[in-house]
Amino acid sequence: MSARHNGRVVAITGGAAGIGQAIAQRLAGEGARIAIADIADAAETVDLARRAGGEAAAFRVDIAKWDEMTAFADQVRARFGDPSIVIHCAALQFMSTFEELSSERWRATQDVNVLGGFHLAKVFLPAMKAARWGRIVMVASSSFFAPPARMTHYIASKGALLGLVRGLAAEVGEFGITVNALAPGLTRTRNAIEGVPQAHFDSVVAHQAVKRSGEPEDQAAAISFLVSDDAGFMSGQTMLVDGGEGHV
Repeated sequence: MSARHNGRVVAITGGAAGIGQAIAQRLAGEGARIAIADIADAAETVDLARRAGGEAAAFRVDIAKWDEMTAFADQVRARFGDPSIVIHCAALQFMSTFEELSSERWRATQDVNVLGGFHLAKVFLPAMKAARWGRIVMVASSSFFAPPARMTHYIASKGALLGLVRGLAAEVGEFGITVNALAPGLTRTRNAIEGVPQAHFDSVVAHQAVKRSGEPEDQAAAISFLVSDDAGFMSGQTMLVDGGEGHV
């Protein structure tokens, strides 16, 4: 087990599966204590984190609801102490033409993808400021830079996260807190493998500089850097991890 994040407390949304699960497992293996907020059952992630040599606990939370996020914050503090690293990985993603998109579905996307990130940063920021050290990472998407059709709602939400990162970074840098975004390309998560045709994976790879599909572990490795001491002079930035398909 690496000691890169030894003893630090990490709060992560969307850690039950996919990229969030890989992040939790990676950071747990590097000595962090992991608190997962997810509306889904994250028992598998907790088990993987513990097998990696770290500590982890999962909490059922609707991150779009302020009262549930404040309760989550209290539970994390009681279990592990104040997090110095927060990562917003939860996302609602579905395909819809703009004409077919209802205002309710638009609102649901923004509530999870944007409001959830706002809530995460909001509940834990005061303790970071008091400690004068912190790392905040919002997981965006490469789709913001190369927008596909039928995902206007999702792309808009990820663009809002990039704005949140830039604005908040300017406010909290003096307290030793960095705020950055990770923009993953198409990644072979369990859901993607089940829902995305192999032909689409092949098409994306053909446009990449690195000729293989992205794996959740690729994104977890980037996060490990972004939340480390080594990234202390990097803030307000977006790290695009897509095998060289796009450029920021």
